Amino acid sequence: MTPSPVKNRAASKRKYRRFLVNQPALVSCAAVPGLVWTARIADVSRRGMQLILEHPARLDAEIRVQWSNREISGRVRYQQQRGAEYRVGVALATCCDTLLVELLARETVALRRIDQEVAVSATLLRHKIRQMADAAEAANLASEIKSRFLASVSHEFRTPLNGIIGFSELLHDAKAGPVTCDQKEYLCDILSCSRHLLTLINQVLDLTKIESGKMDFQYEAMDPAVLVEEVKESVKALAASKHITVSTECDPCVGTVRADAARLRQVLFNYLSNALKFTPEGGSVVVRMLPEEPAGYRVVVEDSGVGIRAEDVSRLFIEFGQLGKPRTAGSGTGLGLAITRQIVEKQGGRVGVESTLGKGSRFWAVLPVDPTAA
Repeated sequence: MTPSPVKNRAASKRKYRRFLVNQPALVSCAAVPGLVWTARIADVSRRGMQLILEHPARLDAEIRVQWSNREISGRVRYQQQRGAEYRVGVALATCCDTLLVELLARETVALRRIDQEVAVSATLLRHKIRQMADAAEAANLASEIKSRFLASVSHEFRTPLNGIIGFSELLHDAKAGPVTCDQKEYLCDILSCSRHLLTLINQVLDLTKIESGKMDFQYEAMDPAVLVEEVKESVKALAASKHITVSTECDPCVGTVRADAARLRQVLFNYLSNALKFTPEGGSVVVRMLPEEPAGYRVVVEDSGVGIRAEDVSRLFIEFGQLGKPRTAGSGTGLGLAITRQIVEKQGGRVGVESTLGKGSRFWAVLPVDPTAA
């Protein structure tokens, strides 16, 4: 039975399979004695090779190729230019089985070396992965222990601190007996410091709840405009002490929303107290409540304060991300805005800020009208 042409071509391809070489060589021909061209051997088969020259060369039919400490004779089959390369096809005068065996041996050695390097790299990678897994587990355990410790210590701090605040208020209000003007002033300082410390402790507790995923929300139908007025009243004394005008603008289109009143009050208070802190005397702060499409509402607190540098904006909503000058104004932990972001985002909302240095800032939060549906 006569083999088909297709099978013959396949057998021929296997017989004269080309091996990629990509090694330098020297080329000369008898017609131009003494002239040698540098070339690169692209590939080799049993009966031929392909050379690549940097520049066109006048090669006669018979040429010699010096490569790997041997001289190979052949006949030029074609010369052609492909882009910046000049390619020369050579039919070898003798079969290069020995040369191909040597090439295969080199490739085998190289592949074995690569296999060994891959095996070593894989072992190192597995070791690194185990180290990283152990480090991640240790970090998670340390974070869990830290959160439990902070929660426990914060609770322990809050109990005696409430006692200090309560007794200080009794003394300040002269319910335990008369006090002098100096003593009343000292008691005011004690109350101010104690309340500030209580705020910091509450922030740490909130942060531990967020990290442990235990922050929950109690939603109820409410009018956010009423809550805005309540928070405005709670900062009335601070605003009066700096002669800052606080105004509210609540769009009636917002209407009734479902929200956690305590958490929404916390968001409003954090924004408003922050605005008052960084607004100089005689400035102004505006709280706005606006509808937000498709099914949300936007809380905006705009001040005429010192503003924020563009490079500092990205740090505002990060834990302990307090800014330096020109926004330094009193002590704090840098947790208020970070907690605000977590409260809003865990309800499906988002926060942001626009600010111009020296002209004021506009902090905003967008919340869904019904977080349970969102």
